[in-house]
Amino acid sequence: MWFVGKSELLSLIQCHCLDEVMPAFSDHRSLRKNAVIYRPDESSEHVYLLKSGSVRLYRLTEDGQEITLAFVKAGMIFGDGDVLNEESYSHHAQALTPSMVCYIRKADFKELLARYDVINQFVLRNHYLRWQEAQQLIENLSLHDVRKRLVNILVMFSGQVGTPLEHPEHGDTILIDLPIAQDKLAEFIGTSRESVNRHFSDLKAEGFVDMHERKIVLTPAFITRYITKAPAFAALPANPAPHVFRVPLMRA
Repeated sequence: MWFVGKSELLSLIQCHCLDEVMPAFSDHRSLRKNAVIYRPDESSEHVYLLKSGSVRLYRLTEDGQEITLAFVKAGMIFGDGDVLNEESYSHHAQALTPSMVCYIRKADFKELLARYDVINQFVLRNHYLRWQEAQQLIENLSLHDVRKRLVNILVMFSGQVGTPLEHPEHGDTILIDLPIAQDKLAEFIGTSRESVNRHFSDLKAEGFVDMHERKIVLTPAFITRYITKAPAFAALPANPAPHVFRVPLMRA
């Protein structure tokens, strides 16, 4: 039960209903760093809740390039879209750090959807946000120069794995709560490591980004200039956990 407070999904369930919901979340496993949780074409028999650690969802192009779709933080679910709509998974899921993952059987997850409308709403909202992020990734790669692509991917990371921090001297900042190497950043935005290094150094010199223990920090100047509030979803009520928030990419 210790992870209920971390999970946006479970936090939506009323306390008196948790006892009947929790058996579906009882099967969990510890995973080592870089362990593959599932691959495309594997039968989609489970939905996953990340209890601790971090997970990356990605696809492979025909020439073997990895295209990152999303990062998953503790408390978030993943694999649910393929369980509901497909016989097999459509992408890879990989543990980026030592992680603990809960395996929820497809039948149990569908039963939860049938019993709790609030879970239906949560899943619908998640699917919409992931579709929106996929469209933003396509736009980012096809329409913008390297600096703009770098800024946009940092904005997306702030929504997926960002942790808001209060700095006593400099104001609010956002920590990208994963160590992301510059060669990986280059893969995300379709350019060379040297190009990423040059533009990242420029952003740092201009006071937009910083580093803390190998993690990227978005400064108040970056937040003010590049990050806007996410639109309200009137038809999809949301109660995001404090550490999970989404923001749209800035347009040129």
